[in-house]
Amino acid sequence: MGENNRNKPCWCGSGKKYKKCHLNQEEEQSLARKDLESHSKHLKSKKACSVSNIYPSACSTKIVSAHTISKSGSLKEISENGHIMGTKPSLSGLIKNNGKLSLEKVGINQASTFTGFCSVHDKEIFAPLEDEPVTLSDKQLFLLAYRGMCRELFLKEQNKDTANLLRQADKGQDVITQGFVQSYASSYDKGVDLALRDLKKIKIAMDSILKNSDFSKLSHCIFEFDSVPKILVSAMITPEVDFHGNQLQKLGFQEESYDYIFFNCISYDGHGCFVFSWLTDSDRFCSKLVNSLLTYTDEKISDALVRFCYSFSENTWASPSWWDSLSESAKDQIAERLMHGTPMMVHHIDCLKDDGHNFNAFKIHKRELRVSQQT
Repeated sequence: MGENNRNKPCWCGSGKKYKKCHLNQEEEQSLARKDLESHSKHLKSKKACSVSNIYPSACSTKIVSAHTISKSGSLKEISENGHIMGTKPSLSGLIKNNGKLSLEKVGINQASTFTGFCSVHDKEIFAPLEDEPVTLSDKQLFLLAYRGMCRELFLKEQNKDTANLLRQADKGQDVITQGFVQSYASSYDKGVDLALRDLKKIKIAMDSILKNSDFSKLSHCIFEFDSVPKILVSAMITPEVDFHGNQLQKLGFQEESYDYIFFNCISYDGHGCFVFSWLTDSDRFCSKLVNSLLTYTDEKISDALVRFCYSFSENTWASPSWWDSLSESAKDQIAERLMHGTPMMVHHIDCLKDDGHNFNAFKIHKRELRVSQQT
């Protein structure tokens, strides 16, 4: 960068003058582990009630560590000595493990939690799930989807802070590396912004369903199990590929509004279920994903669901004894899937196709498709 560029806008797009931004970036001290740990603590300190926008006067001042998967109804059923197998992604953890994610034992009090509800609303809104028998009613299935959606929005807002940290990761680096870092940070930031745009729109639609108790605006595909599932999950994604290796949605286009699908696996009364749910206006691609799965036999669906969970959600939790029972090749396959969707390994088009592994995580005895009509 020449002297004449000092007072021009910085090439990185920050909006600052070059002299106030990247002029001496090579001489800055590189980010240290303590910076990453400080960032992690900052993210963990965020607390807010996800429904304060629709029930502001009823919120309590106490924000709780809410489980997206019921601790008493689900997590305890697959735990051993109070622990289950899962991932706890963090920047410092990735550095420690050379950029790799891995399964480890996590206490059920820390598993699948986020500080996204006050004590009043966590109790009142989800009482039909936590305090009543599970009948897989439309209301209960909506609440499963709603809780997972609130967590996704909560975490995506945290990702916005991470994008700001990424822009600082080129401190002490040469100019070429600075360009690479800023390019990646910019792409990451744009992706977060697109996701937040869609999630906020979905949140408005889901809030309306909650307030009006009109649960007919969600469709569901339900797989019931005759025994306790070996893995549990709660998440939502934009379907990119189906179970036969066909492209569905290509991400990253600002003019596009994407379809999102919610998915949950829970246990109750000695058995359990896996549920896909989606809003009626997201039917185009969500139904394609689900229909591609329904072409399989129950045994093939069981293995496909495991591939799906570990490829698309870090909020997947497993029984330790089930994990120990897997072959080394099956464990390696899951370890690879943990990296799907990361900068190191994007989702390839055939990532959900049969890989030949039998995981024996679910025993399906019933499947049901409840399709709502658009109004």
